[in-house]
Amino acid sequence: MHEYKTLKDLTKIILLFNTLQFEERSVTEISKTLNMLPSKVSRMLGTIEKEGFLEKNPETKKYRLGIRFFELGMVYAFHLPLRRIIRPHIEQMSKELNLTVGWAILRNDRVIVVDRIQNMNIDLLAQRIGLNLPIHSTAIGKLLLAYLPEEEQDKILESIDLTKFTKATVTDKKLIKEHLKVIKEKGYSTDKRETHDDLNGMAAPIRNTSGDVIAAIHLMGENSKNSAQDFFQLVSLLKEKALFISRQLGFASFG
Repeated sequence: MHEYKTLKDLTKIILLFNTLQFEERSVTEISKTLNMLPSKVSRMLGTIEKEGFLEKNPETKKYRLGIRFFELGMVYAFHLPLRRIIRPHIEQMSKELNLTVGWAILRNDRVIVVDRIQNMNIDLLAQRIGLNLPIHSTAIGKLLLAYLPEEEQDKILESIDLTKFTKATVTDKKLIKEHLKVIKEKGYSTDKRETHDDLNGMAAPIRNTSGDVIAAIHLMGENSKNSAQDFFQLVSLLKEKALFISRQLGFASFG
């Protein structure tokens, strides 16, 4: 019974970090929230930190999620049934279109590439599998952001560094919010050389049986090899593919 209680308390502590509102939490904050003794909370946090699931900020002395959660998350992503469903589609599209195709999910305000087939000369280190994508400039980042509740959009936009990668990168929060509304209305997003001078991209939503957007599929092409006009004519094809995958997941769409 004692071990069960300890495990339950550990779970409660860990679940406090499953939110976008607070990146870090102190022993005192956790103690008050969960009505636990500070000494008990401190011992438990120390144990979790030692295993790499939490880490302490040396400046604030507060705790935040550690690398082990990211590692477990990536293992989870690679074993997702969703990956087995989507993989054949991105292989087919990459082969037929001679373009880079991939898909990603949004976790803890980070865009994580789950799978991707590269078919370009550009070495996009920032867009390799498992690494975070710029959420404000990439097509897939903006797409996933657009389908979040507005308060979550605001929280993310306030917390990230709105880096200006190219002359086309939009860094004004008000303009970004306006673009997000348009994306949701049209059902797709674009990256017109906003992340890389020689890169165009587009993304479409993948929905589950409830209609919630749980992932996004995207196309990327080099502007020097594929003109923007030709590339963006593929948007209907991408939307159709995303809808087909969504229907495989049980999404019922009419019209």
